[in-house]
Amino acid sequence: MAEEEEKSHHHLVCLNDFSCNEDNMSTIEQPLSNNHLPQFIVELDEQLDKQYCWLHILLSKEDETHTKLSTCFLKADMSLIIISARQEAVKWILAVNSYHDFSAFTAVLSVNYLDQFLLSFQSRSDMPMKPWMVQLAAVACLSLAAKVVEIHVPLLFDLQVEKSEYVFRPKSIQKMELLVLSLLDWKMNPVTPLSFMNHIIKMVPMGDHRHLEFSALFKHRVLSLLSDFKLVHYRPSVISAAVTLHVMKHMDFGGENLDSCKNELYGILQFNKEKLEACYQLIRTSLANGNNY
Repeated sequence: MAEEEEKSHHHLVCLNDFSCNEDNMSTIEQPLSNNHLPQFIVELDEQLDKQYCWLHILLSKEDETHTKLSTCFLKADMSLIIISARQEAVKWILAVNSYHDFSAFTAVLSVNYLDQFLLSFQSRSDMPMKPWMVQLAAVACLSLAAKVVEIHVPLLFDLQVEKSEYVFRPKSIQKMELLVLSLLDWKMNPVTPLSFMNHIIKMVPMGDHRHLEFSALFKHRVLSLLSDFKLVHYRPSVISAAVTLHVMKHMDFGGENLDSCKNELYGILQFNKEKLEACYQLIRTSLANGNNY
């Protein structure tokens, strides 16, 4: 609230600079209500309020989902075989996503569903998961994500265009879709790193001419990191902040701008510096090791 009041005061000072003159200098000391403010000032304040409101909603929703995932992660016994199968499944998702020209959000959503499914299944079931089950789940998760995001969705058999060790019948995929939906409690719109991208663009200082470049690089980095299972430990907001710093460094933002960006992100997304630094280093290592979409 203090920050919002300060911004509102700043708008009033700017308004006074534009509207006052020597003749009415003595009369502008009176506080102005929103009813007397120019429309663009009121709309700007309302936009800022909406930004913070949406961020608060995202962070609250993220907290609920990540707490559940963390609990499942502690209970789940993810073998190296399953982690390897997941990595291959994610590569397959990205290949099919590109083939059908799906959006980046579809791919990110698919992998989010897959991770939630794997962790929930492993934490609740005594039955060991097999690699073919991971691939079947990947097909089902991509199908579900495409239905949520895309306008045109191919038939289930046509979805399996990229080479895979397994090819599944539509009935098997449909049954797996129901199992995935059940384990996800039918919650199909989770918070992902892409959920924060537009908010970061609007709130972190950068010129308008660089927004498109930033957006493209941001999405590319997020897609490149999907196959790294270690990032499941981190909240989407932390990943998005770390990716932001990585992209800004790639775009040759100066040191002062990076420090300013870090401070802005700490204030906006409400996490500690240690988590951001750890996530940033993991992202650097992951991309350096060849995880590149």
